[in-house]
Amino acid sequence: MPSFTALASVEPSSQQAEDFLIRPDGAAGSSAGGPAATGDPRISAEFPPPTWRWRRSAIPDYLGVAVLGAGAIYVESAHGDPEPEWKGTNGLDESVRDLLRLHSRGAREVAHRVGDALMYGMIAAPVLDSFATLGIRDGAWDTLWQTQMVNLESFAFTSFVSSLLQNMVARERPFVRNCRSGDCEGDQPNRSMPSGHVAFAFTGAGLVCNHHRYQSLYHDPASDRAACWTGLGLAAADGVARIMADHHYASDVAAGAAIGLVSGFLLPRLLHYDHIDTPETRQRSGGAFIKGFSLRPLLSAGSAGVACDMRY
Repeated sequence: MPSFTALASVEPSSQQAEDFLIRPDGAAGSSAGGPAATGDPRISAEFPPPTWRWRRSAIPDYLGVAVLGAGAIYVESAHGDPEPEWKGTNGLDESVRDLLRLHSRGAREVAHRVGDALMYGMIAAPVLDSFATLGIRDGAWDTLWQTQMVNLESFAFTSFVSSLLQNMVARERPFVRNCRSGDCEGDQPNRSMPSGHVAFAFTGAGLVCNHHRYQSLYHDPASDRAACWTGLGLAAADGVARIMADHHYASDVAAGAAIGLVSGFLLPRLLHYDHIDTPETRQRSGGAFIKGFSLRPLLSAGSAGVACDMRY
């Protein structure tokens, strides 16, 4: 299948090409069976340079992210302060609120800040985790680019869905019943369902679990599992903090967790990790003139560039 690639790079010498070989199964290794002759400790028979083996992001993915992002911005700007549509509660929500809600306003404000920190931390976790391992440690910039696109797709989906549902459901937050003369403990009083904080936190946790399961970012199964469970624990703690701060009911937290798990766990598998990228699958892809299009950064000592790959 013909291809067109535009890039700026330095070609390896023939000796370097002989020192590092790609085995027929697609894994990388050295001609000596141990570390490559370049002396790079990141490259070995046990831990070859990571390559992206799944479906690559293409034009539909970039467009999808743009549409979801624009949709979330529109919903927030045009409908970000809805009138209350749902003020009712249920026995479970009230029981959990009575159990977890902090009594002091100052303590609730601290819990609110803790919830913010946990949400932002879980948004950053899959981004920084993959950058530190795939990028800084391994220098696998193409694999890092694809991984970050998976992150962006999931977070864009979470942003749009959670924002849309919050404004459509327009559930009154629990702290509203304690407002006095317009003085409330938070803003956006009618956007309780679902919890956006928890949706983003569980999206980040799901992404961490997927990346470590499929790419083994830490090169150790126990450490990869620990990263996954730590992310899930922090996301769950965010949900508890939101109830303690009296910003959400338990059902809001459960709905946010469901959105995050779909976005962080299921979506990356449906779009990428369940589809191995091989020459055969590319040949079987539709009859369009352009079979695939992707962009990826090229970084090396003292130089940088962008590679454009088009298959037709």
